[in-house]
Amino acid sequence: MSTDAAIDLVCWDFGDTLVDEMFMRLPPVDGIDWAWHYEAVVAEYPDLIAELDIGNATLNDLIDPLAKRVALPRREIAKHLRMVWHRIEWFPSSRRWVERLGEAGVMQAVVTVNPHEFHGMAMACGLDAMVDIIVTSAETQQLHKPPMAQRARRLLGLADGLETTLLIDNKSHNTDDFTAAGGHSLLYTRETFAAEAERWLAPLLS
Repeated sequence: MSTDAAIDLVCWDFGDTLVDEMFMRLPPVDGIDWAWHYEAVVAEYPDLIAELDIGNATLNDLIDPLAKRVALPRREIAKHLRMVWHRIEWFPSSRRWVERLGEAGVMQAVVTVNPHEFHGMAMACGLDAMVDIIVTSAETQQLHKPPMAQRARRLLGLADGLETTLLIDNKSHNTDDFTAAGGHSLLYTRETFAAEAERWLAPLLS
């Protein structure tokens, strides 16, 4: 896709594009293999995870299955499912570009497959104050990025259509779908992002 087209909205994916998406696997205390148990719950309850993503369940619904596995009081499990948001680790290069674009007045959105609680995560890691709007799959009740970006554009008062929107995402099926819907896309990898950011994002700073 040519970089000659005007871009008036940059849409970022979240997990493994802006930050390390494994933060929910971080343990509450030493000596508990939280990551293993968390992954086991994800594997055993795929319908619950799917309901989380489309807004029909909340992270509180993970307390019961986790409590069957983890030797912690239920209140500690409930607290940890929120407190871990403060331990989210940014990818430094991604954060720098979000900050640079923001300083230049470039409009930015986060479009992410995440539950309703994502807004709390965004606030805890500082993302909430850095982008103009956040649209989640729980809000749109679908997993595809084009409808999320289209909703972001409408809410921000931008023209319909994705012809002037750029999606940055680490999953190729998302970038392919976005391009097919008429938008521009950058497939994020940590190895190539520096060069691709200069190609796509640096021109937006002027």
